[in-house]
Amino acid sequence: MCREGGFVEKVTIIVNARDRFSPTERCLEEIFANTDQPFDLIAVIGGAPEHLKRRWAERFGGKARFIFNPNFLNQAQARNIGMREAKTKLAVLMDNDVFVRAGWLAAMLDCQRDTGAVMVEPVVLETKKRIHTAGNDLYVTYEGDKAYGHKHCRFYGKVLADSSNLKRQPVDYGELHCQLVEIEPTLRLNAFDENLLEAGEVDSGLVWDRAGLKMWFEPKAVVYYNKSAPITVDDIRFFSWRWDLRSVYEGYRYFQKKWNMDITEHGMFGDFLVRYNSQLELIPRLWPNRVALSLDYCVGRLREKAVAFFRAPKTAIQGFRKRQIGYQEWVSNVPSRR
Repeated sequence: MCREGGFVEKVTIIVNARDRFSPTERCLEEIFANTDQPFDLIAVIGGAPEHLKRRWAERFGGKARFIFNPNFLNQAQARNIGMREAKTKLAVLMDNDVFVRAGWLAAMLDCQRDTGAVMVEPVVLETKKRIHTAGNDLYVTYEGDKAYGHKHCRFYGKVLADSSNLKRQPVDYGELHCQLVEIEPTLRLNAFDENLLEAGEVDSGLVWDRAGLKMWFEPKAVVYYNKSAPITVDDIRFFSWRWDLRSVYEGYRYFQKKWNMDITEHGMFGDFLVRYNSQLELIPRLWPNRVALSLDYCVGRLREKAVAFFRAPKTAIQGFRKRQIGYQEWVSNVPSRR
């Protein structure tokens, strides 16, 4: 535990909405259930429906401070608002689709105390056992005088069971899902640039690095990022705004001008954005109501069934081959990867 002469340092946990409102309640519940250290909690959320704001205030009003903005806020905007309101030296910046595990904050505080890092990131899972990232590197390649940046998530897709041999290590940047930061230099350097809808994690890493500040990964801190959270009716307009490709691309052009670096990963990140946007199809975007969302779900299920039908012959052949080579006997003894 981070102690100086027996004193446990208080931090401010700042929660912002990433691209949905619906995970907020569980996010806050998990913070209060799994955090032993003293903390203030500020939730900065823009554009939320009135009934959600009332429910959150009734449920957590005595334990959390809510700052509601009438307009949608990107992650940088919400985090800067929260940090300016914080009364502590350190803050945890967390998306509302992140759920913390016991011991998470003590481990991050220990790392910050030991390393003097301006930013500490935890292990981020995307299922109960599957690693989304355990530290981050920025890979840069050059074509002539043009630089192309590629984000790298260490140990992506690997299984994290009860423990591992992951080591505390420096990083080039930290995923925005969850970070412990030192507030004063972060605000002074404008590490969270409000012009960026995407690539803000790389931008902040470059800003801190240029200032000679250290960033570290802490393996004993573990959080779970709910990558497959369903989209509710209340989320439709916000999700559509957050992942509007025209706005995202404007941010990429801004990043390129700022750093003389293309951060679209040779254009591949555009394909990811299209896939991510496919969680919400055209019908509910045009008519954001429950009927349209249900129809969208049904269309998606029919599409999945059609794909499965045309894949059936290939699947049957693969199943036969697996039986022939003894795959079932082998896989039955392998622990679940979920």
